[in-house]
Amino acid sequence: MRLSRSRLDRLEDDVLNESRPLAPILRQVIALGGHAHSEPLRTWALRELQGYEGTDVPIPDYRRISAPLVMDGLAGRFQFREQPVSMFDLPDFARESLGDVLRLGQSVGQIESLIARQPGQTVQLAPALAAEVAVFMSQNSPRQVLRLYWAVHPSAMEGVLDQVRTRLVQLVGELRAAMPHGQQDPTPDQVAQALQNINIVTGDNSSVTVTAPVAVAHRRGSARAEIGETAQRAFPWMLVVWTASAALVTAAAVTAWVTWFWPS
Repeated sequence: MRLSRSRLDRLEDDVLNESRPLAPILRQVIALGGHAHSEPLRTWALRELQGYEGTDVPIPDYRRISAPLVMDGLAGRFQFREQPVSMFDLPDFARESLGDVLRLGQSVGQIESLIARQPGQTVQLAPALAAEVAVFMSQNSPRQVLRLYWAVHPSAMEGVLDQVRTRLVQLVGELRAAMPHGQQDPTPDQVAQALQNINIVTGDNSSVTVTAPVAVAHRRGSARAEIGETAQRAFPWMLVVWTASAALVTAAAVTAWVTWFWPS
């Protein structure tokens, strides 16, 4: 009699099948994480399914890709397309957030759809403030910027999907190594140990077990997770500065009062 296939068996078969889309595989990971009582694993898989855009969750480093920032527009009677944008072309408020490196915040399903929509062709992704920046770039300039976007090569987006799939394969491999022969499903301890041995992250170099990072501004329009301890270390220094400033003001006031009552 053939034994029923476990969750891990089905996950292994699907993740090793390169033709299988990632979205249904990640749903299996959520179910596996629920069975193993692993909140970090469920959280990571859900973020990859839903995407990082419009959330406070920092976009992982493996979603950082290189793509030229380009523009379409008019220069007199001539039209130009995909002209590279220099940092000197951008207004000051946009230079920190725009450039040739972007973090892909779309869900895995959206990324797969963008690649399949026009196979082999460049994918155009517009920044959040593309229209506003285009207006600023057109002011006091002989050219008119009509569109501003990243020209993303499909291979760069495929690389992001490959990173996700590789992490899933690592997860299966670590669980197989931790589970004794004949065990059907991993235990919570085995899942926790597997996550410590693979590079699944929720933010820039932040382990999946980090649950409450503080997001701060970062170049290229992303956010970097800084652990709260850093802010706690900075606080005493601010307290010292405030205390010293207050002491100087008090000393100046006392000196002025003494001079006024007992002039030399």
